[in-house]
Formats: sequence, C-alpha cells, structure tokens
Amino acid sequence: MKRKEKMRRPVISFFCLSIIFFLGTKGLKTAEVYLDVSRSSAEKISVVLTPFSGDQDGKIREILFSDLQRSGLFSPFLSESTESPGAELSIRANCSLKSGLFYLEARVYNITGNRYLFGKRYQGEYFQIRTIIHIFTNDIVERITGEEGVALTRIAFISDESGSKEVYLADYDGQNKNKITSDKVIVTSPDWSADGKSLIYLSYLNSRTELFLHNLKNNERRSLSSYPGLNAFANVSKRGEIALTLSKDGDPEIYLMDGNGFNLRRLTDHQGVDASPSWSPDGESLAFVSDRGGSPQIYILQKSTKKARRVTYQGSYNTSPAWSPRGNLIAYSSGLEGKFEIALLNLGDGKVEILTSGQGNKEDPSWAPNGRQIVFSKRIGYKSSLHILDIHTKESYPLIEGKGNYTSPAWSPK
Repeated sequence: MKRKEKMRRPVISFFCLSIIFFLGTKGLKTAEVYLDVSRSSAEKISVVLTPFSGDQDGKIREILFSDLQRSGLFSPFLSESTESPGAELSIRANCSLKSGLFYLEARVYNITGNRYLFGKRYQGEYFQIRTIIHIFTNDIVERITGEEGVALTRIAFISDESGSKEVYLADYDGQNKNKITSDKVIVTSPDWSADGKSLIYLSYLNSRTELFLHNLKNNERRSLSSYPGLNAFANVSKRGEIALTLSKDGDPEIYLMDGNGFNLRRLTDHQGVDASPSWSPDGESLAFVSDRGGSPQIYILQKSTKKARRVTYQGSYNTSPAWSPRGNLIAYSSGLEGKFEIALLNLGDGKVEILTSGQGNKEDPSWAPNGRQIVFSKRIGYKSSLHILDIHTKESYPLIEGKGNYTSPAWSPK
C-alpha cells in the first residue's frame, strides 16, 4: 500500500536567477578547440584570474577559482596582471551590489590567440552569489569544451552526525549541507529520480526495510516498496524505470518496477544473492553484484533476454557497481590485499584500472553526470568521509568530512 506523508521541511533554497544579456556573437554550443586530439583528457587549460572589480575581499574570485579546479579541466591561478606567462585563458569580471541585488559581468579571453571569447552578465539575490558563480563556471566549461558542467549538481549521502543515520544533501562542492530525513532510525542507500527532483532511499521507519520516494520540492514522501523481507538498492534509469533488490520470494533477486512503484517484474532467478543494480545509460542493461560463482562479482544483465554474464575476474570481492553516464566504463569497489579500492572496468577491452590507493577502504562510487568525476566514501578506522576523484587526472580531494560519518553518496543527474 502506498502512503503519503508530509515531513518537516529542511532548509533548501529554490531560486530563480537572471542572465541579463549575452556579451558576444557566438552561442554557447560552439566550443573552442582546446580539448582536441592534440590535448589529452588529463591535460588542463591554464587560466589566469585577475582581481575582480568590486570584489573587495576576493571571495568571489576564490569561488570561481575553486570551481575551475574542481572541474578537472582547468589549472587556474591568481595574478594581478593578465600578462601571465603560460596562461591560455584570462577571466576578468566586475561585481556590484545594488538594492540588495548582486550583479556580475564577466568576460573570458584567449590569451594565446589574443582574442575575446565570450561574456555574460548575471543578476541574483546576494545570498545566491555562489550559485551565480557556479552558473558562470558551467558556461565556461560548455563554451570551451562543448559539454555541460556539473557546478549546479548536488550529492545525496548518509550521515550519522545528528545521532542516527539520515539522508543529507549538499552542493557538488560540499557546501549548503542540509538534512532531508529525521527518521531517527537507520536510513541508507539514496538514489536520484531521473529528473533529479526526488530521492529514493531505504528507511527502517516502520521497523522493516522500506523504500520511500521523497519529493524534494514539496518535501512529501510515499512508500514505494514494502514487500516482506528485503527492499533495497533502488536505482533509477534515465527512462524512469526502477531496478531494486527484493527477497520476497526467497533469495535476494533483481526486480523492475515503474516510477510509481507498480508493474513489478522479476529479472533474476538464481540461487544466492543478486543485488546492487546499476543501469546502463541506454536503459537496456544492468550491472549488479552476485555471489552465484562463489564470491561477490560484477555481472551484466540484458533486460530483454534476462541473460547475465560475469565481467569481473580480478579481486575476490567486487561490489557496488556504478555504470558511467558515457556507457563505456563501470566503477566499483574491489577487495584487494585486505582493503577496498575504487576500480574501473573498461567494457571495450575488459581491462581493469585501480584508481585509488593508500589508507582506508574506498567504497560506494557514484558518477558525476559528465562521466569524468566519481564521488566515493573513504573509511579509515571508524571514521568515514566523502571524496571526489577525477578519472583522467587521477586527482582526489575530500568533499565532506567532520564530526560524523559520511557514506553512500549519490550524484544527481543534473
């Protein structure tokens, strides 16, 4: 039975920003030829940020600096002069505050080609400054690479900092952290709806495993799956189909349902545990974990035929598959030499690359919608934190760490 309930509203800002006008003659869909065959995906574009007019304490420039760094595409540095040896791009901006509104006029120049690329003027409330800079960052990424940026995306995760495991949301840079649930029981395994407007997660609120669909705009949620036994590991395809793990008929198996929780059908039927489904970008296949071969390994299942094949053979314990939005890679957590690392399986040639090393167990990978970065949890001793990894540069940095534990990250689709 599907139930609706109204929850205490968390502090989440839904805002409207204005882009006043476009300063330039070319649309954003025409990308500069920086990332072509002569430049590797790990090679960054050097960008100089001169002081922004009206940015008295330099904080606005610092936000843009951080955004460009996090993109993995740029190597920004601060300078008082645009005449900076080695710089390929220059960004200049004017900031002002009038009648409570913040205005940003920004321009990007190609230093090596000695020409103006594009510019925009943005306006918003003062508290939206970070969002305005994130929008500008996305515009830079799209103008230079032709691809969409991720600076306006969010990450859902689980934290026990309030005393119980609850669902939280944060911006892609770890800022604006908000608690979404207050169930005061174990809540885990969040995932996003296809449109990025809702979350699905498991809660023990009613003394059983139950999957809830939580609308982030009106803060209402309803029960999506509450069958006897296990209801867990929901993953939503781009088409809105939900794959999940149920044990209502015996062993944990993979099932499908529509976005409303109806039209349930079973996909796997095998002794042992089949769990943790992850959709391919085209919605025709699923990666999942099964111990049918004796140890947990990653398999790929064709939805139409229900036939599965094993794809991991390196490592004795492989789990938490996450299919890349680009379709050619699967990230997962692999047990190697007594600890877990984030591994990357190339579906084209079958080669496996270990992306992480060092202390701690690295688990629960989740892809950014651009297919370039992965967020994962890292546990050292009894403390867990969230980290971001760029699969091209191999650079990794902490996203959220603190007094609590932070696990089960899920990057929003947009």
